[in-house]
Amino acid sequence: MLTIDQVSKTFFPGTVNERKALVNVSLEMHEGDFVTVIGSNGAGKSTILNTIAGRIPQDHGQVLLDGREISGQKEHQRAARIGRVFQDPMAGTAPNLTIEENLALADRRGAFRGLARAVTGAKRERFAEELKVLELGLEDRLKTKVGLLSGGQRQALSLLMATFSGPKVLLLDEHTAALDPQRAELVTRLTRQVVEAQGLTTLMVTHNMNQALEVGNRLIMMHEGQIILDASEEEKRGMTPDDLLQRFATLKGAALDDKTMLQ
Repeated sequence: MLTIDQVSKTFFPGTVNERKALVNVSLEMHEGDFVTVIGSNGAGKSTILNTIAGRIPQDHGQVLLDGREISGQKEHQRAARIGRVFQDPMAGTAPNLTIEENLALADRRGAFRGLARAVTGAKRERFAEELKVLELGLEDRLKTKVGLLSGGQRQALSLLMATFSGPKVLLLDEHTAALDPQRAELVTRLTRQVVEAQGLTTLMVTHNMNQALEVGNRLIMMHEGQIILDASEEEKRGMTPDDLLQRFATLKGAALDDKTMLQ
C-alpha cells in the first residue's frame, strides 16, 4: 500500500546548518499494516511523515501509494488518500467553525469545491452518526464551535476528520503527546477502533515506548535519519521499553538521552 524507496532529505545543504534528516530510507507497508515509529529527537520521524504527505519534497528517492508514484504531487493532491493527525489538537481543525462545518470540510477533502450548501440535512444526520463512535456526546453539539472543545475532544474530532474521506493511509504525528494521560488513553483507544474498522494502513510516530509496543503490528526505530530497527508483531510482543533502550545501545553504541521516551 505504501512504499518509501531510498528517500533522502537534507535541510540547509551546503551551509553550517546542514542537517541530514533522512538518509536513503526505505520502508514497505502492506494494506492494513499499523507501524509505530520511535527514535530520539531529530531522528527523522516527523520528516518521513512530511515527505509522505507531500508537505516537504524529498531530495532523492520515491514515494509510492498503492503502487502509484506520488512524489511529484503537492500536499493538497494527496489529501484525499492520505489522512493526518498532528500533535497539536488545534492543527487539524478550524476553531472558529462549528463541529458540523469542520466535518463538512473534511468530507470534501481533496475533492472539487463548487458553490453548494456545505451542510445539508442529510449530511447533518450522517455527521451525527459518525460522531457517536467517539462516545463523547459531540453528536448533540454539532453547532458548537470547535474552539470551545477540550483538547481530547478536539483531537478525537481531528482523528474522525482525518479518516472521513476514506484515505488509503493514515499518518499520526505524536497525536496523543499534548494530552493528559486519561485523554491520551481515550484517543489511543479510538485510534485502534477507527484503524481496525476501516482497515487503514497507518504510520504512527510516538515518544511513548509503551504505546509503541502496545499498538500496531510492527515497530521501527529511527536514528540520524535512518531506520535502525524493524520489529515484527511477534518480535515486539515480547519486548519492554528497557529492551528497546538496550537494543538502541547495542545497534548504535550510544544511549537514548530523550527521557520522554521512557513514558
